[in-house]
Amino acid sequence: MTSVNIDVHTDWGLPGLRALAHCAVLVVVDVLSFTTAADVATTTGARVLPMRWRESSVPEGVVLAQPRSRDRWSLSPSSLRTLTPDVLLGLPSPNGATLCAEASGSGATVFAGCLRNSAAVANAAVRSGGPIGVVAAGERRDDELRPAIEDFLGAGAIISALPGRRSPEAELAAAAFRAVSENIGGLLADCASGRELAELGFAHDVALAAEVNSSRTVPVLRGGVLEAR
Repeated sequence: MTSVNIDVHTDWGLPGLRALAHCAVLVVVDVLSFTTAADVATTTGARVLPMRWRESSVPEGVVLAQPRSRDRWSLSPSSLRTLTPDVLLGLPSPNGATLCAEASGSGATVFAGCLRNSAAVANAAVRSGGPIGVVAAGERRDDELRPAIEDFLGAGAIISALPGRRSPEAELAAAAFRAVSENIGGLLADCASGRELAELGFAHDVALAAEVNSSRTVPVLRGGVLEAR
């Protein structure tokens, strides 16, 4: 049974999001690549509509992103640097976007966090109240969840910047981030997700995602849409 004295929690994927339903603040972490893409997109002033994977209906006025592309707006964070403030980008992903879409009806304040904006998101979460739940997305394929170290480290980076008591799981995530914080770039490049993206020609996205605290943008979910706070 959850202790009411613990302020900061963490869990994995959709089951974890539902387990953290008591939290007033939820931070979704999908480092490679949805929440990093959301950070880059909202930094330009654009807004992001998180879309569940393979969602067929695209609302009017929404520009649908591609799965991953170098020269078209897509799930590749680097491709979103050319967005303009007038764009509402529909961004599907099986992990981070799906979690944000699910969380939009929770009543919690929902942020998209990553390594790039970890300190900024932590500060915003504290100002919003608590308890705070940090959800590491992991990799969901064929309805099976694989924990992903990039999301564990992203969650740990955010948790390490949060005050208050931590659940044992949250304490472990923060400790893991602190232990390897000097080698985040190398770990992301060599982890399973990082190697997969490099093989597809997107190693530059992995390097961009590893830029810890390079961004002060805080994407917050308002009316189901992520925008810079």
